[in-house]
Amino acid sequence: MRLLFLSLLLLNACNPLRMAPLEPSAPPGDYAIQQAEPLVQLSERWWTDFHDPQLNQLQQQLFSNNLDLRQALYRLQQLEALQKIAGSTLWPQLNLNGSLSRDRSPGILSNTSATTARLSVAAGYEVDLWNKLSDKNKAAELRQLAGERDVQALLLSLSAQLTEQYFLAVEQQAQLELLKQQAARKSDFLQTVTERYRAGLSTASEVYQAQQNLASVETLVPERQTALVRAQNSIALLLGQFPGSVSIDRNELPQLNNVVDIGLPADLLTRRPDVAAALLQLEATDRELAAALADQLPAINLSATLGRSATHLAAGDIEGTFWNLALGLAQPLIDGGRRQAETERQKAIRSENLAAYRQTLLTAFQEVENALVAEINTTASATRLERQRQINHNNLQLTQNNYLYGLIDSRDVLLGQIFQLEILSLQLTNHRQQLSNRITLARALGGSWMAAEINQQRQTLNKKQDGTND
Repeated sequence: MRLLFLSLLLLNACNPLRMAPLEPSAPPGDYAIQQAEPLVQLSERWWTDFHDPQLNQLQQQLFSNNLDLRQALYRLQQLEALQKIAGSTLWPQLNLNGSLSRDRSPGILSNTSATTARLSVAAGYEVDLWNKLSDKNKAAELRQLAGERDVQALLLSLSAQLTEQYFLAVEQQAQLELLKQQAARKSDFLQTVTERYRAGLSTASEVYQAQQNLASVETLVPERQTALVRAQNSIALLLGQFPGSVSIDRNELPQLNNVVDIGLPADLLTRRPDVAAALLQLEATDRELAAALADQLPAINLSATLGRSATHLAAGDIEGTFWNLALGLAQPLIDGGRRQAETERQKAIRSENLAAYRQTLLTAFQEVENALVAEINTTASATRLERQRQINHNNLQLTQNNYLYGLIDSRDVLLGQIFQLEILSLQLTNHRQQLSNRITLARALGGSWMAAEINQQRQTLNKKQDGTND
């Protein structure tokens, strides 16, 4: 027996079936985009940099009430349970068995009756000779950790979605305010044209054009109102509320006057939860493949039983203690190729997860650089739009004065007003796009704040489960 154990341990030490773990490719040393100085660091809870109390309040409601997050937390509980199930195989199994039976059998002289009672404790233990059970347990633990990172990635995405919809609603409020101001100005201009027409200084065509110009502004209002309601309803859905329960009254977008330090690509390995989750999934498949390979090797099982039995016969009682110790050795020989097929399946899963990890890593780099380029370009667009607005404003002032002096007709004024409204509307849209790019960049850079928030929400959820109702 000692020789058998020594041989098995030697095989375990130089197991030819165990494959070397996969080494993921290293990230590049730097990004392709070079940033201008000076740089600032985003706050961990990056949305607080916008200094908006209502947005901060909505984020807290999101953490507590979002139903997608709630489902993810319940899935995380399932992964924890699976890890406990896998870990239980490392320990001996102990069962209490009891039986009571009454038998009657015919005999030569008379029937024989017997009552038998048995109570025993049975223990079983599989020797983890090839680390098969340990690998399965470790794989379950890694998948649980990956599940935590997935929930963190979801929370990061939800916070970005909420902030996007919030500033979209603010933009629509600003657009409505702009239309209101423009409608007032064009109404004043219509009154001026009408008075000049009555004085014989303008034509009826100019009056109609001024009326049409005012109507074109009023026509844009329902579209902006619809976009506002949609954004508010999207926020309500993120907060787990019915449509119509959220109202955004702010009509001024925050200013962005800084450049965010994006760090080095290697930082994404620790800051991006989706990258960390993909790496953990890859490590888990390594363990599961090792377990599948070990399943082809011999298995040793230990079992023991200790109990007490009592049999009552007509001739007398038989009582006593019984016990049993057993050592079992099993070597798979023929299983129809099941174990080999499972090994091939695990190899394919392993290769798939390696490709998934590389894809996730590349996507992370792409998102950071795309967001940075978009932020640079929208900032440049803001500068050009402001220059264009100022030029058109000066030109509009000049044309209005020339019109009042009768040097030109109202057509030039109307065109200038239309162009000015378009520029102001484009400035608002571009400003909101700047904020959107900053949100995308913050999401792409990841963070560590999600872990603490998820732990807090899990504690709250556990308290609710321990109570009467969720």
